[in-house]
Amino acid sequence: MDPRYVMKGIDFSLPLRERVIEYQKNFLEDPNFDGFDAYALRNNVRCISVSPTRTEWELEILPHLCNKGGKLHGGAACTILDNLTTTTLVASARPGFMDVGHVSRNINMTYLRPVVEGATVRVVCELVAGGRTLVNMKGEIIQDGKVCVTCLHDKVFLRQPPEPSKL
Repeated sequence: MDPRYVMKGIDFSLPLRERVIEYQKNFLEDPNFDGFDAYALRNNVRCISVSPTRTEWELEILPHLCNKGGKLHGGAACTILDNLTTTTLVASARPGFMDVGHVSRNINMTYLRPVVEGATVRVVCELVAGGRTLVNMKGEIIQDGKVCVTCLHDKVFLRQPPEPSKL
């Protein structure tokens, strides 16, 4: 398998906060992967708090995240929330439950206010519901105490197909 697309699993031996930070670090600092999603957050995201169903992050809205008008680009906002809401999944996982690969199934974005270049924002992410095959999360980008962007994010878990029967 191409090493650019191999994601290290969740290290359940670590305390909760360190587990989430380590998972995010493995993604952002992987020398084999330089995708735009890693580039968007690399060296610019700080973990504020972690609980089993919630994570909070802080980041600065840098120029590469902005549109020509100097505001956070909608696609960049979606990328930020796609990646950071996933950390609630990591925080909630346990061995054998929500601990396998996953991909986005649906992400619904609502843009309420512009976020200006240079602003420091808080990103609050929560697990709404999680099951054997699907998970639902929500996220908010908050500037100066005001909600600017919200999302609802669904992911589906990827499992190896069962071995074919040998009849």
